[in-house]
Amino acid sequence: MKKKILLVDDIKEFRTLLKVILSGNYEVITAEDGEQAISLMEGGLEPDVIVTDLMMPRMDGYQLISRVKGSTPYGNIPIIVLSNVDKNEKRERLKDAGICTYLNKPFNTAELKEGLGRSLVNALTCYN
Repeated sequence: MKKKILLVDDIKEFRTLLKVILSGNYEVITAEDGEQAISLMEGGLEPDVIVTDLMMPRMDGYQLISRVKGSTPYGNIPIIVLSNVDKNEKRERLKDAGICTYLNKPFNTAELKEGLGRSLVNALTCYN
């Protein structure tokens, strides 16, 4: 049985591209923003890992991370951030919030797959 990735990004083409890249090894479920991601999880989706952008409408990645990490049923789900925010203080804020991996867009597919593998094998490799 394939591990489930919840991919959250407001750009449809990016979601489609990543789904194609990852669907050989994973079951990829997509959401266009944090609000839709939370709705999917409240509806019964139990992702093994969340991959999210930061800059999205309605509920951005920071809010999504806060909701997931502050919730009993979801708090242990590893989170990988794919974004183009490259300020060190923002990265530190994300590490403190409990994300597992941060990759800049554009990113290296091998780095993403490595981060996914690390997160899925052992959530303790996160920055907790």
